[in-house]
This record gives sequence, C-alpha cells and structure tokens, in this order.
Amino acid sequence: MALKPDVSAFGVSDSNSEATVPEEGGVDGVCGDDMSAKAGEGPEPADFCGKTITHNNDLDTTDMLPTSLSPTHYDIHLHPNIESGHVVGSVAIDAMLNERVERIVLHAKTIDIQSVTVYLQSAVVASVGPEAISYDAELETAVIELPSAVGGVADVPECAQLIIAFTGMVSDGMYGLYYSKCRDRSGEMSRMLVTQFQAKCARMVFPCWDEPATKAEFTLSLTVPTSFTALSNMPVAHTADHGALKTVYFERSPRMSTYLLAIVAGELDYIEAVSCSGPHTSSGERQPIVCRIYTPPADIDKVQFSLDTAVRVLERLVDMFDYAYPLPKLDLVAVPELEAGGMENWGLVLFRTVRLFITKQTSLWIRQKAVYVIAHELSHQWFGNLVTMAWWDDLWLNEGFATWIGIYMTDQLYPEWRRWDHFVIEDRQAALSADSLRSSHPIQVTIKGSADIDQVFDSITYYKGCSLIRMLSAHLGIDVFMAGVRAYLAKHAYSTATTSDLWQALECASGIDVACMMHSWTAHVGYPVITVDDSADDNVLQLHQHRYLHSGKPTPDEDRIVWWVPLGLMTSDSEATHEILHKRSGHVNVPASARWFKLNYDNAGLYRVCYSRTALQRLAVAIQQGELRTIDVVGVLNDTLALVTSGYLRTSALLDMLASFKTVDGYVVWQILGFFLENLFLTWADRSETIRDQIRELARSMFAPKAAALGWTHRVDEDPLVARLRTISIPRAAWAGDTSVIDQACRLFTEFYLNPDDKPFHHDFTASIFEIAVRNGDDINYARVCEMYEDSQRWHLSEDHRMAALGAMASSRNEKLMWQTLEYALSDHVLPQDINIVIGFMISSHYRSKHVLWKWFCINYQRVVDRLGECSALLGHVVGTVIGEFANEEMATEIEAWFADKRTTAFDRTLPQSLEFIRVRAAWYYRDKDDVSEWFSKYA
Repeated sequence: MALKPDVSAFGVSDSNSEATVPEEGGVDGVCGDDMSAKAGEGPEPADFCGKTITHNNDLDTTDMLPTSLSPTHYDIHLHPNIESGHVVGSVAIDAMLNERVERIVLHAKTIDIQSVTVYLQSAVVASVGPEAISYDAELETAVIELPSAVGGVADVPECAQLIIAFTGMVSDGMYGLYYSKCRDRSGEMSRMLVTQFQAKCARMVFPCWDEPATKAEFTLSLTVPTSFTALSNMPVAHTADHGALKTVYFERSPRMSTYLLAIVAGELDYIEAVSCSGPHTSSGERQPIVCRIYTPPADIDKVQFSLDTAVRVLERLVDMFDYAYPLPKLDLVAVPELEAGGMENWGLVLFRTVRLFITKQTSLWIRQKAVYVIAHELSHQWFGNLVTMAWWDDLWLNEGFATWIGIYMTDQLYPEWRRWDHFVIEDRQAALSADSLRSSHPIQVTIKGSADIDQVFDSITYYKGCSLIRMLSAHLGIDVFMAGVRAYLAKHAYSTATTSDLWQALECASGIDVACMMHSWTAHVGYPVITVDDSADDNVLQLHQHRYLHSGKPTPDEDRIVWWVPLGLMTSDSEATHEILHKRSGHVNVPASARWFKLNYDNAGLYRVCYSRTALQRLAVAIQQGELRTIDVVGVLNDTLALVTSGYLRTSALLDMLASFKTVDGYVVWQILGFFLENLFLTWADRSETIRDQIRELARSMFAPKAAALGWTHRVDEDPLVARLRTISIPRAAWAGDTSVIDQACRLFTEFYLNPDDKPFHHDFTASIFEIAVRNGDDINYARVCEMYEDSQRWHLSEDHRMAALGAMASSRNEKLMWQTLEYALSDHVLPQDINIVIGFMISSHYRSKHVLWKWFCINYQRVVDRLGECSALLGHVVGTVIGEFANEEMATEIEAWFADKRTTAFDRTLPQSLEFIRVRAAWYYRDKDDVSEWFSKYA
C-alpha cells in the first residue's frame, strides 16, 4: 500500500552459510574478519549480531484467533443495496477442525450474524441463531457458542464447513465496503462500491479469520445493478441476470490473505493492453496477460500513460523476479476516494485518481510519482501477495521492499530523472528523522494490539525498510541480492514468511551471514552517527559510533547497540573503499595527499557522519569546486543540518557553508537548502521580527539570482532536473520576498484566470503560481482559485492541479480567510482524504498560521474525528500536521494537556513523535539563539 507517511520538517534466523566478510585489511573494529565479535569497549552488553540481546519482536498473540479451525476456502455472496447501504451476505467456509471445540471464534465487526450451521463430513453437527452469538468490540470478534462440543476424534484434523448468513452496512469511511463519489455516463454525480480491507477490515464485510498468515482460496459472487461493471481479484466466470439486477460470479482465487480480497462495482469504462508476463509456453515465450485500467466514464482518456507504464513495469518485474505473474488478469482502477495512494489487492489494484490521471497538463513531479506508485503496487503482486509477511510485525518485508522496487524500477525506466537522488533528500530523510526520536520503534515492530496495526504503516516501515534494502543490495551487489530474492519467492510462494526467511535466502546466495549483519538494523530502534576524529594524525581517521538522537546525546542505556556499518570512504585521491565498522570504535587510513575525505559514498548507508569543523570546511571547498557528485553533496548537507538541530554542531557551521553550495546545480541540493532556511525560519519566527527579516533576506540572496538565471521557460531537450530546479527556485524566491517573481506570478495567474483556454505558463509552474498569487494577492485571487478548484474543467486543470488550487486556498495570510478555508475543508466540497492538503499548505503559508490552525482544531476536533473516522490513519496524519510545526516547550505542554482526556488510539505513536519534534526545535532555538544572532550580525 502506497500510503505516504508524514515527512518530518527536519528532512523532508538460522543460516546454513558460514559467516564471512571481505578482507580489507582493517583493524580496531574496521573490516575485521570475525562477524561475531563483541561490540567494543564500554558497558553495553550487545553486539551487532544480537548474540546477547533477546529479540524484542516476540510475537504478541493476545489479539490473534485460536487455531482450532484453519480455513481453506471461502465461498462468499454479497448483495449490497445501493440506495440504502444495507448488505445481505452469506459465506460457506471450508476449514480443517484441528481440535475438539465448544465454541468458534472468528473476526466480525459491524456485521450481524443471523445463523451458523456447522457440517462435519457433510453432516450437520450444529446449528445456532443470533442468541448463541456474542461479540467482542475490542477484539473485533464473534464468539459462536455451539450446543455441544464437536470434532477432535483421536486428535486427527477433520474437514468442516461453516455456513453463515449475515447482514451489514456499507461503511461511512474509506474502509471495509464503502461508497466513493464519481460521475456516471450522463455526467451526474453517482457512487461506486469499493473495498479497502488492509489491514484488518475484511471482517467488516464478512465473518473470517482476518490475519495475514491464515491464507485461503476465495470464490466470490456479487449482486449489483445491471448498469454496473463488477470487478474482483479474479476474472468473471459467468453472470446471471435478474431484471434490474445481476449476479456476477468470479473464478476461484489462489491462496491469499483476507486483506487482499477486493471488490469494485460501478459505471466504469476501461482501456487495455497485453503484457507478456504469464507462464512460459511450450515455445518458450510468455503467455499474454491482459492489463486494463478502469475509470469513471468521463476520465478514460486520462490513463494511457499509466497503462503503458503498468505493462512495462509488469514485464520488467517478471524478468527481475524470474517468476511469472501469478494471476490470469491484472486490473488497475482509478478510485476518487481512497485513503492510501494505492492498494495492491491481488489482480485488482486500486489507485487514487491523481496517481493514474496523467495527461499533457500533468507536472513532471506528479508524473514521476505516478510511475513510482504503479511500480510499488505491482511489485506487491509478488512481494506481499504471493509471499506475505506472517504477521504485521514484519510489515516492512512488504512495504520496505515495494518502496525499494518502486524507486529502482522508476530509475530503470527513466534514468534521466535520477530518482535515487530524490530518495536521499525526501524518503531516506523521513526515515532518518523519524528514527532519531526516542519515540521511534524498531523496523520489526512489536504490535501492541490490533489497534496498533494501522500506525505501523509509517516512514520507519516504508523508508527505513527501503534504505536497509538499498544498503544491503549495494553491499552484496544487485545480482547476488536478486538471486536471493528469487529463491525467497520460489520457496515461500502462496505462503507466508518472516525476516529471517529473507536473510536465509540471501545468505545462501551470497555466502555471507546476512542475519548477523542486519540484526541490529531490524530488531532495534535507531541508527548510529559516526563521529570522525582527524586531529591526531592526518593519515588516520579515528571513528566512533553511537546512537543518534535528534534531542542530543543518548544515555548509556539508550546507547547499547553497535551497528554493522559500511563506511564507503572516498577521498580526493581515492575511489570509495568498502571497510566495515562493526565495533564501537575503529580507524581507517587516508592517503597523505588527500585534500578532503567523505564517508558513506552514494549515501547508501543508513547513518549520519559528524565531521570536525576543519573537515567540513575542506568538504565545502571541494563542493564549491565541483569535486563531489550531487548525491554525496546531499549527504554532507543533510547530515550537517541534522547535526545542527541536535546540537552536535553549531548552526553557524552550516550557515558558514551556504556560499559553497551556490555553485551546485543539482536541484536536490537546492531543495535541502530551502528546507533548512524554512526550518530555521519556522523555529525562530515567533521570537523576533529582526531575525525573520534576516532569514528571508538570506534566502532571497540565494534563490532570487537562481530563479532569475533559470527564468520561467522550459527549453526543448532540457535536462528534466534543470526544469525541476527551476520549479523549486521560483516559489522559494517568492517565499523569500523577491518582488519580481511575486509580480510575475500574480500577472500570469490573472491572465490564466481570464483566458482559461490560453495558459501563459508551463504546467510545472501551476501549483506555485496559484500559491504565490493567493499568498501575496487580495481576496479576489482567493475567490478565483476557489472557483478554479470547483470548476476545474473550465480551466482544463489536471487532477494534481485541481489539488494545487485547493492547497492554494489555504495559503492566504488573511486570518479570516484561513478560518473560512478550514470550514470549507470540512464541507462536501473536499474529500476526507484531501483535508490534510488544506492543513499542510496552511501550516507552511505563514508563521502565524499554525496558531490559527491549532485554535480551529481544538474547537472542531469532534467534527474532524467524525469526518475522518476515529480509527482512520488519516486522523493521525492530520494530528501530526496540525501540531508538528511548533517550536517551544509551552506549546508542547499545552498540546499534551489538551490530548490527555482524548481517545488517541489512532495516533498514539504520532502524538509523542510530534511532541518530541516540538521539543527538539525548542532546544535547538535555546541552544543556538546567540550563535545565530551573532552570525547574522556579522554577515548582515
């Protein structure tokens, strides 16, 4: 599931193989050949192989169902009443009865079971009605009390069948079986039926064993209006007409988890193409797989690019995994209302419309995201669907790997986009930022209860997972890594697996003790900062690793883990080497002639590097002279920014380096510079008007010349990353107060509003022009952009630019319009999934807007909960965005107190993380306020 976790403001088993490490001649913990060596000196008892640390991810079975029955097949029929939302259903469940039972416990939520009949060996052994059924709302289960115990003869499993009749309702949220708004063939507003079962919502639609390891086959039938197209995981077997209704019967599925079952029904059109992705024929060619994209009828002309992308990705994945696409068809569906960016249901993959509607008007950045999300979801057809994590504590196996594949595949298809460079500034930063908190969690996360499952779809699972796979694949080599992945898929197909199963497959492929190397990374929270001491000898670098925390130095108890760290040392006179640091301290040699050195080549390792101020100054010179690749410049800049906010370095150390970055053209570098200056502004803004003006002036001195040099026109055959640099320089220059950019943007906005058929600027600038015009214009521009959002077809806006218009409404500096926009966000004009767009734009529009937003949120909290759902993941994202930009202890205390009597189940991970970030910013300000003031006084 491509659910984009919030990006922090500070970044955007047993093995058969012997433990071996390449001999690189290191000593003192660097490149040692003993993979099981203890972790250096000091009080910590752990080594990076985890020999003395109990695995902190022991399976919590508290909320798991009894194993007395094991389902093997579900035959489900559903008849939803489109008008009333009432659902009548039945399910025949074939199961193995493993022991004698007096009651049957299975998952059921918001459904009413009318009757249950139990068969053993085709004979009825029990039949009960509603009076024998009780429900546990907390565990989301139904308990069926049988008249007498059944089964268990000689402890031999028996074939059983449960026939269950039930009723339910279409959900009023974006989970279970729900309605999504759409337009029918006449252009009128209508509704389509959609399911979202991940992580634990199949139980809202039919009684089942709703756990990923409890795989079964599924046969489904669905009664809907005759005008509807009905879709599920498998092709249609046949259809029976009943006048105004029809029942659609689908073919039997292979074994899969309940959360992957899916239904879509509505007035839909499709386009199709053929992918050579099926099993090999006798001639050696692959069988064709029909790929279709379904959309509401009015939108079918917007998805050709996405269909072409899906076919290309599917064929490449088949080659990459050396495993045929497992199902007979692949459908992608554009769903107007979807909580996640995409959902990987096997054979019926759902996407938000903005991820499939790609036209000539779509910006390059949204086009890149579309390719990534399509690749992410299609990779799940193998990694997650064919082979599924055994329990949600190993969710990273699904999402971390799909994130890596999504970026890897995007980079393969469009190398000119240099997608890994962007990963380093946004996705990797999200992982490093979240995992630098005391309130973070290990990548193999202990699930405290079923309510905790939705919250682990976060940046640790997705982006730390991806970062670790990137680090490991770089160390093993992509060919060896993929050989292990192929073996893993082949061994565990149609079943489940754990992290140790993946390590074992990689160990067999590489001959390296991968489990030992990776244990500290997956089983424990956090990551290290490598401190480099170059003071004693110019040719020797003393290295020390400790856990990195945003809030400063860890306590001894927090600093017990020692990580396996690939150093990737490069210098001015040598290419990257492959030493490994696997003790608390070690050293490496550098050439005597080296003018500079840098660790973590290619930013492949998941750690920070803290250089001395002298080493940073030498790197600054190298950057200014163009000696470092963009991705390595990004590494230096990102690490320095993080170390400044956490107190390892003074803020002036980074401010001193800014001039050296002006010569770098990589857009990713300028993106980070913009992040830094905005974060500095947001942290200091409430304190002093003078410092606000000085930070903006500094930003203007950097971005205004860049915007002027690049201009407003994309050139033919221009490097797409130059175009991207142009599109980030213009809004940054406007934010900093560059009047020439502001005036031009407002003029272009007016021209476009008055002449919708003659757009006077490239579509890549649409979002920026809308935002600049509203932020710096009058009430008329606000009214105009609202009109564009509500009547987007008149201005020929793509879906992403329609969302940009919504975001621009939230960019006004007028407090009255802020309140008006927030009320608008809770109206029917804005889909629940898009509320956080409004909040996200508003929080960054003006330094005072966070105070307005917090006041509004406190007053309207229950309305927000009612709109999003008390257990919705969206609620957690909204809470994190609303409170995440404060920077003083007083606000942290106020927020803490306000939530004290609220039910925070949906965001009890997000809340402490956000509070910790507030306190990190507060500490940064108080620690460096004089340092920053002196720097600006000196260089004003």
